Amino acid sequence: IMVTLAFAQMAYFVFHDTKLGGGSDGIFLYSKPVLALGSRTLLDLDDKAHFYYLVLAALAFTYGLLALIARSRLGHALAGIRVNEQRMRAAGFRTYGYKLAAFVIGGSLAGLAGFLMAVKDGAVNPELLSWHQSGAVLLMIILGGIGSLRGAVIGAAAFTLLQELFQSEALLGPLAGHWQLTLGFTIIAFVALLPKGLIGLKQRLGIGSRHD
Repeated sequence: IMVTLAFAQMAYFVFHDTKLGGGSDGIFLYSKPVLALGSRTLLDLDDKAHFYYLVLAALAFTYGLLALIARSRLGHALAGIRVNEQRMRAAGFRTYGYKLAAFVIGGSLAGLAGFLMAVKDGAVNPELLSWHQSGAVLLMIILGGIGSLRGAVIGAAAFTLLQELFQSEALLGPLAGHWQLTLGFTIIAFVALLPKGLIGLKQRLGIGSRHD
């Protein structure tokens, strides 16, 4: 993880300190993709409703793909490599290929997320390459629950809602100017009280059967 963050930070300085990619200002999108068949527009990403359903479809596709991978031979091999890579090698698995596949899949999905963010904001800048962005993703996973697809979705939604809440001057007044501090304390509290993340809240409260 630290090596990945280091490369991202290197890329940040390359794009920030040179004219490649627009320098510190980044690149602005003056038109958004449109998919048309003849004179009929099938998808216009400048339309908020079209964009919303595209993001929803991307979420469903990503969730389904990762759920399928988790149940496949690849998913079981990656789970074994995460626990003990040496043992997987001894069992005859070529771990490098599996890790490379995971890296490519993760990079592809990150690229999809980057495309959607660029379309939503209408611009991209070098700040997206800094370690803060990767740190936010890690916080989403920790907040929702590590090792759970549902936890990742819940964590992303919770993290975004908390950001919006703590940045709201209507609700918090002057404290909204220090939203990073309040958000940090809140996440620390969540981690301390819910070590398994929000996905473990049901078990924490004792809801459901004892066999869950």
